[in-house]
Amino acid sequence: MIPVIKQKEPENFDRDVRTKGLDFLKRNPSPSSREFGRHNYWKNINSEIYQIYKGICAYTGEWFSSSQSNISIDHFIPKTKIPRLAYEWDNYRLTTQKMNNNKGDTVGLIDPFEIEFGWFVLDFPSCLIRPNDELPVTEHEKVLFTIKILKLNSDDEIVQNRCNIIIYYINGDISFRYLKDKYPYIAYELERQDLVDAIQSYFMSKPTV
Repeated sequence: MIPVIKQKEPENFDRDVRTKGLDFLKRNPSPSSREFGRHNYWKNINSEIYQIYKGICAYTGEWFSSSQSNISIDHFIPKTKIPRLAYEWDNYRLTTQKMNNNKGDTVGLIDPFEIEFGWFVLDFPSCLIRPNDELPVTEHEKVLFTIKILKLNSDDEIVQNRCNIIIYYINGDISFRYLKDKYPYIAYELERQDLVDAIQSYFMSKPTV
């Protein structure tokens, strides 16, 4: 994970999401998850949030195709815990349905809007993520908790995708400019660890996917 810069809500947000949602909450101030599911007005701006955040998942720092992965809007503060935030733009994080399912209604994760660069260290060549050793104990534990809940290391598909992108870069199939644009977390870690040109040395030979 790397910091995500909070963007302004789209022009149609108040009309298509907030107003409809608040009207619903006036009638039912404490909805169940099922009731929220029938009034999921946030889906009205799926395409807008995807464009605004350039298709980059807030929790992986990686681009995902809207045609291959379902666009999902995560309520960082779960809507069942604070219903009034269910229809507020600032509570939304762009992600995939898979990552949203991993997070669920868990609280206590690090907010992509509030983390700092370098908190989540990408290890090479394992492609696993770990907390920065220099973090204070509190932040260190929150990073570990976030990694665990989001399954950033325990889901083989997530880890393999991370490795595949690095391999594509090593093999020259994608440029560093493309990496920065579509996979900013990986690009940042390569730069931070001074491995932009030296990453190939971390592998015995040019791997193939």
